[in-house]
Amino acid sequence: MRVDVHTHLWAGSGVPRFIRDYSSGRGGGSSVESGTERLLASMDRSGIDKAIAVALVPSPDLDDQEVSAINSYVASQVALAPDRLVRFCAVNPRSERATEILRSEVEDSGAQGLKIHGAMQEIDVDDRRLWPIYEFMEAHRLPILFHSGDIGVLPCTDTYTRATRFDEIACDFPELPMVLGHAGRIDFSTVAGLLRKHSNVYADISSVIGRDPGSRTWPLKNLLEVVKPWAGSTEHVLFGSDFPLYSVSETISVVDQLSGEIAAGVFGPTPLTLQDVIEVRDENAGRFLAKYCLI
Repeated sequence: MRVDVHTHLWAGSGVPRFIRDYSSGRGGGSSVESGTERLLASMDRSGIDKAIAVALVPSPDLDDQEVSAINSYVASQVALAPDRLVRFCAVNPRSERATEILRSEVEDSGAQGLKIHGAMQEIDVDDRRLWPIYEFMEAHRLPILFHSGDIGVLPCTDTYTRATRFDEIACDFPELPMVLGHAGRIDFSTVAGLLRKHSNVYADISSVIGRDPGSRTWPLKNLLEVVKPWAGSTEHVLFGSDFPLYSVSETISVVDQLSGEIAAGVFGPTPLTLQDVIEVRDENAGRFLAKYCLI
């Protein structure tokens, strides 16, 4: 089963200027236009069976009511295709009602996971104020998709989501399913160490794409080549696109290009096999959804 673990659904009017500027500067099929119809069309073009659709809080200044409106929009969109989309909600982590709101989203509204974007919400992912949220998610054995590593979007800063910040979380919450969005780019060695040490930590490949057209596959190759020897396999590396900022087809094309290069022996000796890359594209994320009862 092909699964995309990292897609966004947002109302167009709620997309801030800095995200619009980033998208327009990227080109290559990048867009801020979202919604279930567009997401399903993108999935269908690339043979994606299911996707996790997340609620994104793009500012530290949104109050509980504004965050609830974001969650409600995503819920309404996922309800249009419940057989194909899995909903992750969001919270304002500074709110005194954060855990209460999270409980309602999960137990009353059917959210199956949580998205935390420390860089946009301007909070360290290892800030102790987040511990009650992590405790709740661990108790329910529900995953959190984190933004991890650099963000590459001005004016956001990278310090909140450094890959080194996730070790303490995984140590304190060993049963909490954690997905490191963007695989902690560009600190792949730290992520490999996390995957080696913690059985509850995963990484997705969204936006792990070279900016130089001649080396589009190199970041993904580098990620997989450092993860496999240290973690023992690439089974915890999941397919994700970051739709609509990165199209599903663009990410699939990079994975397919890398598959072709490995099959042709372009890189010479490598610990990667063609099967490793195929499983990242077609199998690992499906097994993740099945393990945590998201399908």
